Amino acid sequence: MAGREAGGRGGLGQKEMAMTEAGKNRIMIFGPKADGTYVIEFKTAAGEALAISVPRNETAVLKHFQERMPYGLFVPDVP
Repeated sequence: MAGREAGGRGGLGQKEMAMTEAGKNRIMIFGPKADGTYVIEFKTAAGEALAISVPRNETAVLKHFQERMPYGLFVPDVP
């Protein structure tokens, strides 16, 4: 997943794009960027988003989860 950044969808194919635009809550991990940092994006089904940049010396856990959820994590609404 190298080279992906928040705002861009580098690395995602049409099938994966369709999954991300289904109007669901989603958490994505983008990176590593050129400087070694990662960006975590939280996006609601309504389109609101928050992105957090993580310094390169704090990314071990992110790498672990990024390998296990390359297309993000979809979070259902709880009634």
